[in-house]
Amino acid sequence: MGTPRGGRTAAAVAILLAGTACSAPLGPATASPPPAPSTPVTPDPRKAALAEAAKSLPALLAAEGPVACSWTDGHWRVTAYDDAFRTRTASFSEATLEPLLTEVATEAGGEEAVVRSPCGETGDPGVSPVSPDGRRVAVQVNGTSEGETTHVGWLDLGTGAFTDLTEKSGRTGYVTQTFSDNSPGFAPDGSFWFRRGLRYFSAGPDGRPAPRRLSLACIKHRSDEVYYRVVRSIAVVCPGTVHPSGKFAADSTTVVKGLTSVQGAELDLVDATIEGHGDEPMRKPFGMEIAVRDDGRLRGCRPTAWLGTTDLLCAGGGNDFYVAEVDPGLARDDIEYAQHTEVKVKAEIAPATESSIISTALSRDRRSLIIASSANDGTDAAKLYRVSLESPSDPVELGPIPQDARDHFTLLNHFQHPVDPPR
Repeated sequence: MGTPRGGRTAAAVAILLAGTACSAPLGPATASPPPAPSTPVTPDPRKAALAEAAKSLPALLAAEGPVACSWTDGHWRVTAYDDAFRTRTASFSEATLEPLLTEVATEAGGEEAVVRSPCGETGDPGVSPVSPDGRRVAVQVNGTSEGETTHVGWLDLGTGAFTDLTEKSGRTGYVTQTFSDNSPGFAPDGSFWFRRGLRYFSAGPDGRPAPRRLSLACIKHRSDEVYYRVVRSIAVVCPGTVHPSGKFAADSTTVVKGLTSVQGAELDLVDATIEGHGDEPMRKPFGMEIAVRDDGRLRGCRPTAWLGTTDLLCAGGGNDFYVAEVDPGLARDDIEYAQHTEVKVKAEIAPATESSIISTALSRDRRSLIIASSANDGTDAAKLYRVSLESPSDPVELGPIPQDARDHFTLLNHFQHPVDPPR
């Protein structure tokens, strides 16, 4: 029997309508609930501080260009620049560490925890506030008053853990012993150093302190002096003038010649040591005194840095800079009374100027001298100059001190020549 006209088409339409009905919404009662709003993630300030420090501090330690420190809102900031001081290559502020340091102070029972500026007070920190690998910072925890106990230790930038060496040194029980330590920092070999009373101590990764000796080189009878550096496991208070051999240092002194006196240098042996500042003699051992004679006249020399084994960079009395040639053999251990000798000028570096010298530094490759100077003693109008140490000529102006670095502007000076390892 045949199919009625339009029968198959009607059946298909019916099936399509039935399928559409099955897929239609069921109404408000059975609708899927809207997705819940996402909860904003609050950054962990502690983790953020650790990450920033772990990234920036090693970059600053490895910076090839000039590095300068300044102050912003009560915190130090250290910044690395390109050679022209136009581009920042790395930067870090003490303020970044604030949440971590607050935690450390609470843990150690102190009022505040502090990390020293990488530039120190005058461009050389002595022992560094940052370990050579950039993974730890040296921390001092101060009490609520000046006479209270201070603690020292290091903050691990990988874990955020604080190792309190002062606390670890103490003893409880029948025999109670507590200490007050200060002036922490790292030596070039990564060991941790600090002062305990009038003596110096160092500690390795295990945190066990060992007493160290103090060199008589550059001693000035200032037992409260915070600045010191480490030369072959000896604490040395000379600011950047230890000879590359590590055997002696050029200490600033007044050289007396008859009725005339002039600023010069005394060559102090580093290996002449004592246990601590409490053992300082009335006078340090005699060293050969150096006076510079130039064109028949004596010329003032404030020893600034060794550029090589015989080349001593001097700052003159007129804000001039020059190189004096000094024979290392003049540093002897058989000097029994005040003796002096004269040396000659080897090269002129920068001429005298009436402008004030705000800060100076050697480039990291020790091929040029960077000078920040101002005509009015302020940093607002101060300018930066560079002069070659290899082929001296007139200082080349680089431009003004960067606007955001003018408060307490200090160049990391790189004056201390790397000391040869002991043979």
